[in-house]
Amino acid sequence: MKNIDEGGRNLLDNSMVLYGSGLKDGNGHIRKDLPILLAGRGGGSLKPGRHIACGKGTPIANLHLSLLHRMGIESDRFNTSTGTLADLV
Repeated sequence: MKNIDEGGRNLLDNSMVLYGSGLKDGNGHIRKDLPILLAGRGGGSLKPGRHIACGKGTPIANLHLSLLHRMGIESDRFNTSTGTLADLV
């Protein structure tokens, strides 16, 4: 990905790769405090290399809505979102 040129940036600089699961514990079906990995720089809209802990009760849909905005898709909400995550930039 580092060697693929995309208009002066490499592919990883222009990508947003989200990796995670909808369950923290499959046995207990726990859907809170999900470990999520987000890689890439999203065309310069993301600051990588950090750990961000969201407030208790923050829906994962807030992350999804934030990523949609960074892709240029303007939407007021996504699924159960209550807003966006300002800490991504």
